[in-house]
Amino acid sequence: MLLYNFVAFSLYIFICLLNFVFTSAFIPDKRYSHSSVFINKKLYFSGGYSRPGKVYTTNEFFYLDVSKSFTITDNGLMPWIDLTYTGGPQKASATVCTDEKNNDLFFIFGGYPYNSSFINQFDISKQQWINIISTGNAPTNRSSISCAKFNNGLISIFSGFNTTSIITNDLWIFNTLTLTWSLSNAADAPLFRWAYCAITLPDKNILYIGGKYDTNLYRPMNSLPLYNTKSDTWTTMSIFGPTPPDREFPSAVLTSDERIIIFGGYNNGTSFGDLWILDITKYQWSIGNILNPIVDLVLYRHTATLVDNYMIVAFGLFSENNMSSKIFMLDVSHKDSYRWVTEFTPNATTTTTTTISSNPISSNTISSDSKNVSLIIGAIIGAIIFLVIFVIAIILTLKFINKHNVLLKN
Repeated sequence: MLLYNFVAFSLYIFICLLNFVFTSAFIPDKRYSHSSVFINKKLYFSGGYSRPGKVYTTNEFFYLDVSKSFTITDNGLMPWIDLTYTGGPQKASATVCTDEKNNDLFFIFGGYPYNSSFINQFDISKQQWINIISTGNAPTNRSSISCAKFNNGLISIFSGFNTTSIITNDLWIFNTLTLTWSLSNAADAPLFRWAYCAITLPDKNILYIGGKYDTNLYRPMNSLPLYNTKSDTWTTMSIFGPTPPDREFPSAVLTSDERIIIFGGYNNGTSFGDLWILDITKYQWSIGNILNPIVDLVLYRHTATLVDNYMIVAFGLFSENNMSSKIFMLDVSHKDSYRWVTEFTPNATTTTTTTISSNPISSNTISSDSKNVSLIIGAIIGAIIFLVIFVIAIILTLKFINKHNVLLKN
């Protein structure tokens, strides 16, 4: 009976140890130009560049569990879960969209390196990656794009960047049901661009914000292209109010009360930390009033995702050689004022949101970084070896004690 109780207790300790390994061992490294998407209370992050000033891509894939409360003051105490072992794509400057018909799937499009699979699909329920091979007419590989989903399983990508070929102002539509592409024939398409943000509006039309078209040449922020997904036509929206500086690599989120919130970005050596609000009910810009601004906070090549009433800003670059491993959270619950917060408290709703962020251009070598997987595997193996040795030692000890007691009785 004593031996049985000991083994049961040892198994309990082992299970607790495994739970600790999987929930506490992983802390994300610094990164920029990653992809992010929010599905069913999980904020997923994939890939990105792992070093500044050079082009080193990573295949790290993980999520932040936003079904529970947490504080962002210590990354090590946040509920991170590492999924790098699933073998995701080693990409940066890609874009990700969910499947509107199936919340268990999302798709990563494009990115660097350009010789990798253009579409990667992740099945959440199966924890499985699939490289989608497109047949027939399909877009050339490109980076620094922003996808937008609409109309029951359709996803669009527009223009983009590629170091080896000329990218035009083409708009492609991907059907997530048939896994096929179609090319828009709309006339009067806007000029080509990359490092922009694409936002699907409540009426399912798509608004394009910011971006650039040459080394130091940017698209204006007071004249924004709008794609009508129903009529396959383009128009240009003139925006009123004070105009934000032109920029690349900003982030954008759409709130339920029809505000597009723009944060950060970059323009010809200047990093931005400003907040701009676009009211799409009247197409007017205004400066976001942050009640407690963070001194010297500038950021670009980051992601921003709306989770409940929080805009979660993740990773990115403070400056060209200064990467971020930090998470920032902005309370966006009020129309006229905003506040940086450190405590996250989830509400009872479940939301699916695609991060809208711009991505950088690149053309160099790559390397992989899977050290967290090795740490977890090593910890598990070590725990198993320790438990086996410990149990064997106790069993031998108990046998010796029992044998000794029998000899004493005789």
